[in-house]
Amino acid sequence: MQENAKNNNELEMEDFEALLEESLSLPKKGTVVRGQVVQITDNHVLINFGYKSEGFANKEDFLADGELTVKVGDEVDVMVVGVTGGGARVWLSKKVLDQKKDWQDVLEAHEKGRYLPLKVLEKVEKGFKVLFSTVEGFIPDGHMEYMHKQREPEYYIGKVFNSKILKLNKRDKSFLASRKIYLQEVREEEKRNFFEKTKVGDLVKGRVKSIKNYGVFVDVGPIDVFLRKENISWGRVKHPNQFLEIDDVIEGVVVNIDSENEKVEISLKDKQPDPWTKVDEKYKKGEKASGTVVARVKKGYIVELEPGIDGYIPDDELSWLKKANVKLNVRDVVEGQVIDIDNKNKKVVLSLKLLSENPWVSLRNKHPEGSVIKGKVKSITDFGIFVDFGVFIDGLIRKEDISWTEDVTDLSEMFKVGDKVEAKILKIDDKRERISLGIKQLEKNPWREIDKILPKGKVVEVPVTLVTKDYVEVELPRKIKGVIEARELDEQKVLPEELVKVGDTIKAVVIGYNAKDKKVFLSRKKYLLDSEKREVKEFLKQLESKEDTGFSLGNILKDKLKDIE
Repeated sequence: MQENAKNNNELEMEDFEALLEESLSLPKKGTVVRGQVVQITDNHVLINFGYKSEGFANKEDFLADGELTVKVGDEVDVMVVGVTGGGARVWLSKKVLDQKKDWQDVLEAHEKGRYLPLKVLEKVEKGFKVLFSTVEGFIPDGHMEYMHKQREPEYYIGKVFNSKILKLNKRDKSFLASRKIYLQEVREEEKRNFFEKTKVGDLVKGRVKSIKNYGVFVDVGPIDVFLRKENISWGRVKHPNQFLEIDDVIEGVVVNIDSENEKVEISLKDKQPDPWTKVDEKYKKGEKASGTVVARVKKGYIVELEPGIDGYIPDDELSWLKKANVKLNVRDVVEGQVIDIDNKNKKVVLSLKLLSENPWVSLRNKHPEGSVIKGKVKSITDFGIFVDFGVFIDGLIRKEDISWTEDVTDLSEMFKVGDKVEAKILKIDDKRERISLGIKQLEKNPWREIDKILPKGKVVEVPVTLVTKDYVEVELPRKIKGVIEARELDEQKVLPEELVKVGDTIKAVVIGYNAKDKKVFLSRKKYLLDSEKREVKEFLKQLESKEDTGFSLGNILKDKLKDIE
């Protein structure tokens, strides 16, 4: 009996020890274990993690976008979340383990200022609901963009954006984040790196962001750089949109860096050598060059000969004739002769007129000064008449070159448009672009030999052309104007109109000249006195021939005549 009792006690002690050992080996809640997937059912994934029975995990923990992420044989890390049936069933969870790890990552990111990739789930009031793996968070409106306007919500939903954790809610295990601050900090860091590494002469690539009439802004990542209009091409750039469009990707040379103000300028043209460096080789004096007119400037025209090389045509080089009023239009294609290289202003100076014959030279060869031309009256002015004699410019006969002897007052009475005239070329003035003609020069100047034509004492018989109270005008040979003053009309004081009228013919004696006023002065009175003397002399001569004595009436009259003289 005693022996049986002893045996029973020993058995009870062994059972107690087994139960104690079994209770001590039960998985503890919260323990992380690694196991192997041994079976997958409709609702669970069975995992062998070294316990006497497999653990059960919800199948949903292993789904991603509706797809199962494990298969039988895979090893997985899970957390013990419960033990039921006295250890008969152990409940495992991958989700709870992931949440714990994810929350730990959020805590570390917040503590160390690291950025986390957040997926935008949906638009909610005043912001967006986001997710970092299994931990939910919130990004407020205004914190989705930096330097850009926030877009429509649909643009963000479903996308993953790096963001910075600003605040934690440890009770709900959620967080507040900002993509804006992430973008700002990243940009500032990239900007610092850019200015530390970039130097003048480096090549940078970027996207055309905006185009202005004065230049182009290019996004190169950390900053926007500026491309001046004049740095787009060596050629003339009227507007940048001739060469570039928004979103074009371009590569330029850094030409200026202002680190203090965070400004950088680039150039496209400097990727190629300046074509002006070879201008002397390509454009030699005396050779022809052609280009397109691109601008009218103060005293000439700018012509683009090729990109980076402009020509300049001074107004004086457009035509041999200043009054030709030659005008060029933008986009006209012209050809000229190189006459100079202006390195200071980077211009090839051209002449259009040198490619054509100088009409003044031709005129002098064909119609030298002193030659006689024939033409037609083209126009009549107060000061002269213009004559077309078949050359590039009309000749001018001034009023004073019409006649040697007449004072021409009204040219329209003497000439009509279309009248044929003959004249002598007096002067060709190419500087002032004038051709002076003369009609009176076709004959000799009578005033230079007036004393031969009308010597003093000569008696003329002339028609009266004008009668005034002070004088009478008469017409002398070669249309020279004669003037008989009132006191020279008669020995007696008379009024001219009482003595003569226009159309009468009278005899008079030449007594003087005034070449400046083109006048010959005559005296009818002297003519009459001279006539009387001649008659007396003739009478005396006749008496002398009849008388033999020296004392006679004739001698007495002769003495008296001498006294009169």
